[in-house]
Amino acid sequence: MNQSAILPVLALLTLAACASPQPGTPAFTAQQEQQKQEARVETVKTTVDDVPSWVTNPPGDDETSIYASGNAMSADLQFAEDKAVLSAKRSLADRLKSLISSKMKDMLHESGVPENTQSYAEGERVTSNLITEVNLAGYSVKEKKFAAAGPQYRAFVLLQYPLGNANRILVEQVNRNSQLQGKLKTSKAFQDLERDIQDARKADKAAPKAE
Repeated sequence: MNQSAILPVLALLTLAACASPQPGTPAFTAQQEQQKQEARVETVKTTVDDVPSWVTNPPGDDETSIYASGNAMSADLQFAEDKAVLSAKRSLADRLKSLISSKMKDMLHESGVPENTQSYAEGERVTSNLITEVNLAGYSVKEKKFAAAGPQYRAFVLLQYPLGNANRILVEQVNRNSQLQGKLKTSKAFQDLERDIQDARKADKAAPKAE
């Protein structure tokens, strides 16, 4: 190889050496950190692109159900889904607690029960007991999606929880409480709950039975 051909090769090698800092040097550490940061940015961008619409724009609660979404990451696909479901269930529990408390307060207010009375305090006690009694065993996975997140899986889930069970227990608790029963049964909120429960029972009876 003649000298004219060797010179360009040497120049390229010199540039490569200058562009790649030696391990252990501050420049090498800075370069590694920059590469990690770029990888994190790319992972976040990919995750955002993969987020399903029912997470960013979840369905609104209706008269029969409430909804909550969750997401989680794991190197194991099933464990990622299990963690996402657990996250969504925590959200469902909080929403159910707020909903039950709101319904009880509506009944108390419609019945004209002042907040500083024993009846109001009894209503809050019943609400607290009810929230402890109601569990989320009746939830169902409405939607789910998996996405790659580097070497891991990210799972997205949307849970649906029917309100019929919670409404039924709320009405039963009020009917068992002599102090509240006479005051709340005349409220529109309580009558609406009773009507919803009756409609649900009729629908169950009318539904075709599985063979």
